[in-house]
Amino acid sequence: MSRYKLFLGHLSPDARTRDVERFFKDHGFSKSIVEVVVKTGYGFVIFDDRRDADDAIYELNGKELLGGRLQVEFAKPSGRFEDRDGGGRGRGGGYGGSGGGGGGGYRSDRDRGGRGGGGGWRWRLWSSIQHRIPNYC
Repeated sequence: MSRYKLFLGHLSPDARTRDVERFFKDHGFSKSIVEVVVKTGYGFVIFDDRRDADDAIYELNGKELLGGRLQVEFAKPSGRFEDRDGGGRGRGGGYGGSGGGGGGGYRSDRDRGGRGGGGGWRWRLWSSIQHRIPNYC
């Protein structure tokens, strides 16, 4: 069974797993969610239905959750189950489509958590996570 992992960025530090689960449920995405993982400032939601994952990105990216604008995009491959079962392939042709479903690149100043400049703690956190994940593209 294929699984589709979404990255959630810009999560409030107060966000808990149940908050994210309720947010996705309130928007009609509870049936195909396999797992929700919440860390401080970011998280992941794993779907078993690609269409629901695509729809969640389209509908929830930029929505407000606990006072912050949520960033929702396909996660880059972690080298774990995504590569074994035909699931996530990251950006650039990932998940059976072109561009990974997240639109253009995510290297804008706004996405780094800053207002044009060096970024901020969110960008440093994302960068440290990103460097630990192998890139197969």
